[in-house]
Amino acid sequence: MNAITIKDLNKSFVNGRETANILKNINLNVEKGEFVSIMGPSGCGKSTLLYLLGGLDKPTSGSVSLYGTDLSTMKEKDLCDMRSDKIGFVFQFYNLVPNLNVEDNIALPLMIAGKKSSSYKKKIDEVLEIIGMTDKRKLTPRELSGGQQQRVAIARALVFDPEILFLDEPIGNLDSKTGMRIMELFREINKRLGMTIVQVTHSEEAARYGTKLVRVLDGRIESVEDLTNENPGMDRRVS
Repeated sequence: MNAITIKDLNKSFVNGRETANILKNINLNVEKGEFVSIMGPSGCGKSTLLYLLGGLDKPTSGSVSLYGTDLSTMKEKDLCDMRSDKIGFVFQFYNLVPNLNVEDNIALPLMIAGKKSSSYKKKIDEVLEIIGMTDKRKLTPRELSGGQQQRVAIARALVFDPEILFLDEPIGNLDSKTGMRIMELFREINKRLGMTIVQVTHSEEAARYGTKLVRVLDGRIESVEDLTNENPGMDRRVS
């Protein structure tokens, strides 16, 4: 089953009299349970592609479908509901609320959605265990390292049980050792939960934690590489 289907996708931006073609005829399928790394140099269009996949932007032409539903046919309210319930985002910047502790930062999307605290306590405990920070639930962001703050951001993205997790340069603000620990966590989430993950990165080392590597250059897909033999036991596709 395809979690994501991309057909003839193009994205252009008009600046005065000039048109910049950012993405050019992108075609790609992401199967349920895959961990896909989209890699390329700065300015190649990979982040633009990620935002289109997550419904944060609209294509100039072509389509993006999540589980068979074309995002361009969805009403704005339905898109907002999908972004809240079915997909999670982790960005390069952690975007934690400084005066909230770890568990309240994780619970913030649930509180905004009007959920009662009693209904999500078990889920908070679960995601704290996944990120290995059960003993730090009462600390504030200023008491955490950069890697720990990113773990909290990951837990916040997981708290709604998303079907797809999108990562935009998730270790871009971390030193290499801490960054690889975060990549190990994403690999574990993919393996343990069978969650579909799509990340964009300029790091070859980070990209190879996935099950598939898509190289983008000048707005086009240059190559697609299967990494499951490189990462034994990582083919988590579920039909």
